[in-house]
Amino acid sequence: MNMTKIVLTAAYVAFVAATLFSVGNVGQYFDVASFIFVVVVAGFCVTVAGDESAVSKFGAGAVRAGWLGSMIGIIAIFGSAGFASGDLSQIGPALAVCSLTVFYGYFFKIGAIILEG
Repeated sequence: MNMTKIVLTAAYVAFVAATLFSVGNVGQYFDVASFIFVVVVAGFCVTVAGDESAVSKFGAGAVRAGWLGSMIGIIAIFGSAGFASGDLSQIGPALAVCSLTVFYGYFFKIGAIILEG
């Protein structure tokens, strides 16, 4: 990795952070369990044998982990009492959290693309 790739990745992270801050309510974009799920599953994908670099494997694994986490979250929502009763005050925040795994997955994937460039 050269310095240009590192600077571009830092600029990407700063741009996303600035976007989140400009939208407001930054706390809604952070969920520790979702973040850990995506990072751990993507980390497991790095260990898979193949010709791709570790960064590329991590990026691809992060997207897959994001969608897997989203499916787990949606199944949990459908099985919850809030869904059965139609209580939107419980369903809305849960849908937001299950969408975060996809956001994190693509966030890491784009970062990996920049680093691989």
